[in-house]
Amino acid sequence: MYKIILLCLMATLVVADVGKVTVVKGDASVERDVKVIKAHNNMGLLKQDIVETAEGRLQMHFNDNTVISLGKESRFVIKEYLYEENSQELAATFRIERGFIKTITGAIGKMMPDLFVLETSTTKITPKGTIWSVEVNSKSEIYKVLEGRVTLAFNDGVERKVELLAGETASLLKASNGSVKSFKRGKISNNGISSKYENRIEQNAALVNEDGAINAGSIIDASGNIIDDGNRGHGNDPDGNDPDNPGLGG
Repeated sequence: MYKIILLCLMATLVVADVGKVTVVKGDASVERDVKVIKAHNNMGLLKQDIVETAEGRLQMHFNDNTVISLGKESRFVIKEYLYEENSQELAATFRIERGFIKTITGAIGKMMPDLFVLETSTTKITPKGTIWSVEVNSKSEIYKVLEGRVTLAFNDGVERKVELLAGETASLLKASNGSVKSFKRGKISNNGISSKYENRIEQNAALVNEDGAINAGSIIDASGNIIDDGNRGHGNDPDGNDPDNPGLGG
């Protein structure tokens, strides 16, 4: 009997949700095993899920309070995710294969920032804080840091890392073999909204409110209503003790 109970518990842990879809605007789907499931509000997410948007927009809320929003024509993979409150066994590895992603890191990015990784075909990104976005296509990548900072490490065999601070942006051009052809950094202009994906998002008033809520440290519930995440600040630092991970304070 003990073995049966243990096996049942192990099976439950294997299929436990790592987060959920909080908002879907338009067409989006989740590829799981060999099935493609239409994404919907409150849909649970599992490790190894592949999330795709067509002419849609989708927001996800993970168990450590990480909030990730995808723009149109995006493909996103949950490669690895492990989080239990009050545990040191933490991991989050995501991959954006194309499209636009905006990320606000939660507890994993605060407690173990090196264990929170967003991958592209060219770059590995680790945060400190933070709110940032990445736009990816076959020829280029554009990174923007709204708050906090991120570190970029490139997958071309050259040992180097680049740190982007709040208010900075960078563009990377890819060579035909996937290596870095060129890299240029600068300051965010036009209030941080200049990419085609961000412009599309901002055209919808409801999504303007949604993005504003993300920046304020809130998320959107299944009905599209703005709700507080309980931290009153994006960085999960309610007392404002961590200058690299600011919140609004208690």
